[in-house]
Amino acid sequence: MSIFYLFSLIFGFFGLFYGLYENSKIKKIHILFGKTQKNDFFTKNYQKHRSQEILEKSDTLLKNIRLYDENITFKILSAFMVFLLTYVCNIIFSLHISQALLGMIGIIAILTSFLAPSYLQKIIIDSRIQKISRDIPMFVDLLAICVQSGMNIEGAIKFLEGSVGQINKGFAPFLSRIVLKSEISGLEVAIDDLQKELPSTEISMMCATLKQSLRYGSGIYETLMNLSMEIRELELLKTEEAIGKLSAKMSIPLILFFMFPVIIIIAAPGVMKVLKGF
Repeated sequence: MSIFYLFSLIFGFFGLFYGLYENSKIKKIHILFGKTQKNDFFTKNYQKHRSQEILEKSDTLLKNIRLYDENITFKILSAFMVFLLTYVCNIIFSLHISQALLGMIGIIAILTSFLAPSYLQKIIIDSRIQKISRDIPMFVDLLAICVQSGMNIEGAIKFLEGSVGQINKGFAPFLSRIVLKSEISGLEVAIDDLQKELPSTEISMMCATLKQSLRYGSGIYETLMNLSMEIRELELLKTEEAIGKLSAKMSIPLILFFMFPVIIIIAAPGVMKVLKGF
């Protein structure tokens, strides 16, 4: 039972220190927001938070992970339940788990419950943004078709707002925000915000093209079609680069698991004959 009380003590201290740390972090953010709104670090974190909020409108998994991450009580209870379940299974099934191992399981459960949600959110957000970037050429093609049919850029975006979810449901909330902001602040401001909320090369290229057309009134259809081709070529270059890196990464396993066994198989008969001679 000593390990149980020791774990409870460590758990309590860890929860207390983590709560104090989160509280101090929130206070610092409020100070930054009140005094230095143009701080780059705060601006980047704010934009990341806004991107996550928008993505959560079409992703319940991301929303649930964020709610779990914000609730310290859930984290404490989940870590405690993992430890308690391990402890009960050890008693019922006589697993003979040592006290040191139980303590390690408890500490790992604490660290996982407090640190894993943040990493999961980052991984999910990055994957959603990458998926949106891959689907941007198709959206640009549809936008070009709408413009060619006689619509202006703003009208084409409004028209595609309802159907873009079939291409990429994660991009639909961002497009809805563009429509709403364009009615209030103008389309160029809405496009600027989109470029900040979705930090990727493909999005930046599309936003720059749309802003150029709005400012200078250049022909947009040919520009959009060329943009779509450029983005697809960029994706192809990224794929080729990944394949090139993969061949370099595969060389180490090939040397370890193929070349050395082949050398052993070839050399083994001769070595065995030499050893028999002695």
